[in-house]
Amino acid sequence: MDVETRNIWIGAAVCIIGPALLAIFFTGDVRTKQIQGYELTAHYNRVDGVSVGAKVLLAGIPVGQVMKQEFDAERQQAILTFLIQDDIKLPKDTVAMIVSDGLMGGKFIKLDPGGELDELQPGDVFTYVQDAVLVESLLEKIVLRAEAKREQAKIVKPGATN
Repeated sequence: MDVETRNIWIGAAVCIIGPALLAIFFTGDVRTKQIQGYELTAHYNRVDGVSVGAKVLLAGIPVGQVMKQEFDAERQQAILTFLIQDDIKLPKDTVAMIVSDGLMGGKFIKLDPGGELDELQPGDVFTYVQDAVLVESLLEKIVLRAEAKREQAKIVKPGATN
């Protein structure tokens, strides 16, 4: 096979495979299909890093996703709306925590069910939430604490008594 024929075959393969891969990428698969369920909302002071489509996990298993983000100007809070699978029943005292998937990972919602017998109904609002924690602020606190200890060690000289 000469070079020109080979180039034609490679070009044809790219023209066929490229659009097919794009179609697969944009249509998704079984893992990314839209879930059916009921909506619950939660009010947070910080939702840094949470985006629409973020997973909602219960015991480490995806049971829903974030459907909508809004800002309540009156209360100065972010409102997240979740879509939870129909077969998942949550106690009213369930905590909706924003957690990070590792140091550099994205954020998702972790549900921690309580012990109350009454269940959240479609359209209910979570009473207990935990805001997103900013890694930068944690690192800043660690650095400032280390600097304060270092400064304190300079002041208290070895062998000195208090």
